[in-house]
Amino acid sequence: MKWIDIQDSHLQQILDWRTSDAVTRYMYTDIDYSLENQKKWFASIQADETGRYWLMEHRGELVGFISITDIDWRHKRGFWNFYIGNPKYAMIAGLLGAYMYNYAFYTLGLEKLCGEVLDRNEGVRALHQKLGAREVGVLEHHILKHETWHDVHLFEMTKKRWQDVGQKFSKYVPEVEV
Repeated sequence: MKWIDIQDSHLQQILDWRTSDAVTRYMYTDIDYSLENQKKWFASIQADETGRYWLMEHRGELVGFISITDIDWRHKRGFWNFYIGNPKYAMIAGLLGAYMYNYAFYTLGLEKLCGEVLDRNEGVRALHQKLGAREVGVLEHHILKHETWHDVHLFEMTKKRWQDVGQKFSKYVPEVEV
């Protein structure tokens, strides 16, 4: 698994993924199909010192987007997020947490990663649980999307917990472009 820096040349692909039903149905918001807005988003993430953003590449193909956001460097915590844009690679989603935890804890030096999952995204909720993340709560009636209220499930993984439960995933280390 390779994580590559996002370039201007990737923006059309990201826009296509992000506005596809397979991705946007699990996101808090829907975005307009606008390359101009995508360029503004790109400028904002380039200036974001509390986030790290990549495209995932597997076997030479772009497969999706992954990030760590809202990093609090003092308290060494952040939120991780991802989506698979290329449905041909949907099956790799189950291991993304292992890649992310190994990178965040052993490369970035974070102590805790959190995740938020929309209630309808049962697959990603199961992914967090399978990797040993602790569900710490549910924000009820939290997101209004298409005139329907959704709950948001909150998960956390600490470095200490990952050292205990993640040993079998130690080989899952992403190759990250710096």
